[in-house]
Amino acid sequence: MEEMKRLILFLIILFTTKIFGAGNIVDIIIENTKPISIKEEKRFPLFVWTGIPFGISEEEIKNYLLKLKDRNILLFTRWNIPKEGIEKGIKDALKIDKIRKELNLPVVVDATSIVYRFFDGSEETAHIDENGNIFFDMSFDPKVKIGCPFRIESRFQVIKDRLEKFLKAYKESGIDINYWAVDWEIDGPIEWNDAWENSKKCVICKKEIKNIDNFDEFQKIIRKKRADLQKIVFVDTIKKYYPDCLIGNYGVNPHDGYRYWWDYFEKEVEGASYQKKHNALHRKWFDEFKYSGYTMAMPVIYTWFRFFNDYNFEEKEYRWFYPLLKEGTSVGKNTPPDIPIISFVHWQTVLKPKEIPPDFVPLSREKYKQLLWHLLLRGHNSFCLWSPLNEMAEEIKVLHEVYSESFKYNDFILKGKSIIWDVPEEPETVISAKKLGNKILVVRTDFKENKDFVYFKINGKKIRIPHVSEPVIIEIK
Repeated sequence: MEEMKRLILFLIILFTTKIFGAGNIVDIIIENTKPISIKEEKRFPLFVWTGIPFGISEEEIKNYLLKLKDRNILLFTRWNIPKEGIEKGIKDALKIDKIRKELNLPVVVDATSIVYRFFDGSEETAHIDENGNIFFDMSFDPKVKIGCPFRIESRFQVIKDRLEKFLKAYKESGIDINYWAVDWEIDGPIEWNDAWENSKKCVICKKEIKNIDNFDEFQKIIRKKRADLQKIVFVDTIKKYYPDCLIGNYGVNPHDGYRYWWDYFEKEVEGASYQKKHNALHRKWFDEFKYSGYTMAMPVIYTWFRFFNDYNFEEKEYRWFYPLLKEGTSVGKNTPPDIPIISFVHWQTVLKPKEIPPDFVPLSREKYKQLLWHLLLRGHNSFCLWSPLNEMAEEIKVLHEVYSESFKYNDFILKGKSIIWDVPEEPETVISAKKLGNKILVVRTDFKENKDFVYFKINGKKIRIPHVSEPVIIEIK
């Protein structure tokens, strides 16, 4: 049901664009941001998870791209297969990216639409029970038939063929692809919801997973299959044409062994391994990134509504800040320096119910901006904004404010070393910092009234941090 809602929302955005003028969402992005005066080519752009619109003139595309360039914002070229066929989809995409090439702009692709469905509901991909009957797992979405993870290889070539048609067309046109990403979620091998119980009924799964009654073992094998699929079909195929392309997928990133958030389609599984904090279940998580071959980490930093009830901190904004900083720190601390971290972000509460609890307190604009600063000082390189159309104006405005301001500190962002990873277990003062030479760039967020200096040590030297809401540079004496 939730996936259907997303699809409907996506279609609304497309139809809104056609009805109210080409690129309506692009106009919103441009109108709510300002050109960046400080230039630094080594900084990663700010990504927005929406597409340059189809069906507009080359002059309109060029005009949009130039305005976005001034703001260092990149929108995606979406690879689609329209009703007219894949050749029309390739033609539409090339129309945009030939102009990017002409303007010497990076090419960034969202290939989500063409990589679904590995599990297409076909008999060849189904689970098989002891009586030889086929069956599917319907617990992720009533319209999505998840089958046996060990019968999915028959679909590899189908998806690869789609990718290669686009890749060959780009190569023949002399267009380099700099970034390639997907939001590939409810497809392929997955361990959550009813997947474990269904695999226990499948003769093939029981044969392939020797210790299937142990969830940790089940998760390890299923996630490894999922990672192998992404490497074989996505990464290896793209690298064959574009070996230097940065490649990533929503929610796939290095981490500390745990995940601190739940996606909209995921349900708890009795018997899985959790660390509990208040009512929140931090899940043990397999290192899918290690085996996927991805060259770009794309963690998820969204204000999921369930956070508000999962935690019982009296300081209610910390109910958002704590798990998001935990996730951000997990990724920043464990990602190698040569792997850029481009974090999916969203500020306004995600999946907020119609009936809001009377004591509900959302994450404030100020605290969200500070969270973004903490991420930048904990190794995150840039952000990828996901937003519905009705929230885009405020989302892009606040995000671009922080992103633009960070250009004042390009040396620290590009060359500094993150030196603080602490996430307080109770609401208090949160500090993040990057060190460059004998100076540090620090951001401080207080969740308890405290206007005094706070202190920490670097190489035995005591550094005092003033009570400020903006980043500050401090010299180590």
